[in-house]
Amino acid sequence: MIRLALRERPPFRLSLLGLTPERLAGLGEAEIARLPLQQGNRRGVLGDWFTVGAAGGPDERLTLAVGDDRLDDVGAGMSRGEIQVEGDVGARAGMAMSGGRLVVAGSAGQGAATAMSGGDLRIAGTAGDGLGGALPGERNGMSGGTVIVAGAAGSGVGDRLRRGLVVVASAVGPCCGARMSAGTIVVGGRLAEFAGAAMRRGSILGLGDCAEILPSFGESGIHDLVFQRLLARLLERSGLPELAARLQPLRRWQGDLAIAGKGEILTAP
Repeated sequence: MIRLALRERPPFRLSLLGLTPERLAGLGEAEIARLPLQQGNRRGVLGDWFTVGAAGGPDERLTLAVGDDRLDDVGAGMSRGEIQVEGDVGARAGMAMSGGRLVVAGSAGQGAATAMSGGDLRIAGTAGDGLGGALPGERNGMSGGTVIVAGAAGSGVGDRLRRGLVVVASAVGPCCGARMSAGTIVVGGRLAEFAGAAMRRGSILGLGDCAEILPSFGESGIHDLVFQRLLARLLERSGLPELAARLQPLRRWQGDLAIAGKGEILTAP
């Protein structure tokens, strides 16, 4: 197991792009310290800011101590292994992640899980805008994997979501699930305005308060769907029994009918 200890808070942003467990496995401490590190608008090496240590445990496990909101691209592109962050991370945590597990003990900045296609991302605090969304210019956002945020998230959660599960235990900002074509989003807190705008398929479950549903969605009554019970079991296994217990019969809205969509928003009756 590799342990990277941040010596002090950097005065600029540091990009940890490419520093994944599979890349570091088998390297010695001195080799890891010499790996390139983008430091603001210049390049340096990892050892400029981090103390590198090794400890017992799985080879493909990386611990960041301590995290900081200026550490960008943590876990970006990882395909296997595990990263544990003892604190916050900056932008694009888990971007283009295809496997493995990323656990953040604090909060994450903008763009977490963008273009994610697999793996497991857990955030104990809050997440910024664009959680599980699309990279600029791309047609699809997150296309697989699981994201669980214990706190709130910003706007654009699951924008262009293609596949996978996004769970936000607290409130989300506007445009949650906008333009999504498949996948599932669960919101435990307030579901803000413009949820599901231009969605074609997929499910948004708003288990808390809900802003006014767009008029292009049609109400279709109270339902207790089979997938709700399956989802409840998954949430229980993921340590979210409070949310699982709220997957009772829900009011179903179909849409977005403005684009002949076949998606759905499920809200508390």
